[in-house]
Amino acid sequence: MSLHDFPVDWILRVLGERAASYNIVNHPERTANVVHFAAWINYYTMADKLLFYNDKYDDHKPAKPPPKPQRRPATDQPGDYEARVREWEASKARIPVVLKPGNSMRASYYVEKMLPVYCAAYSHLVAQSDVLRAEVPVQQRYTWYLQEDNDPSHGTRNCNSLPAVYRHEHGVKVLSHPANSPDLNPIEGIWNIIKERVKRQLYTINTITELKAALQHEWKQVGQEMVQERINEIPYRCRQVFQHPSVWCKTALW
Repeated sequence: MSLHDFPVDWILRVLGERAASYNIVNHPERTANVVHFAAWINYYTMADKLLFYNDKYDDHKPAKPPPKPQRRPATDQPGDYEARVREWEASKARIPVVLKPGNSMRASYYVEKMLPVYCAAYSHLVAQSDVLRAEVPVQQRYTWYLQEDNDPSHGTRNCNSLPAVYRHEHGVKVLSHPANSPDLNPIEGIWNIIKERVKRQLYTINTITELKAALQHEWKQVGQEMVQERINEIPYRCRQVFQHPSVWCKTALW
């Protein structure tokens, strides 16, 4: 066998000199393409596109929180102090529970950038109840719930938090949802579809822009019947979690 029989891109080394400095090739440092996205679904329709968030917080180190506001007995009107406390709580950045940058979210960011999208969709669905849910009894036809995943920025544990007040002001009811239970959230099944499809394209994706475009494209390919199949599974999943609370619920769909 001659040298010409080896592939061109192979690096040939003399036996015993593998660790020599002139045979060591330094590869450029790789940086991961990480994006954060959200959307809403329900049995009848779904969001037109993904909502990308937290871009401006990537590699952001939370600053020291501002001091808690003080009461002003001489000038405060009823509710003024509570409003300042809610804004103070929302402005604090929670400590990320993972090491990846950009995974933490402020409640103020959630209220400003994301919650209005959900509330607008919620109001539109309520207004379309007679069309979408004509077969549902009138007593239940106009009852809708927003299901969140109990992220601290959602403010589901504190009825006086900024997100909770915003939801209350816009007439949005929240579905009680156990923490750390993605197997009971149907949109997680949709995320699985999108992520698996985009994984097959990663070798052609080189930038954040291309990654976002690929995710948006795959979101457009998700049919409403896929959403309905995963929502129809929720009663079964709830029974499984009740009977086996320590076991992750896994089915053929997700």
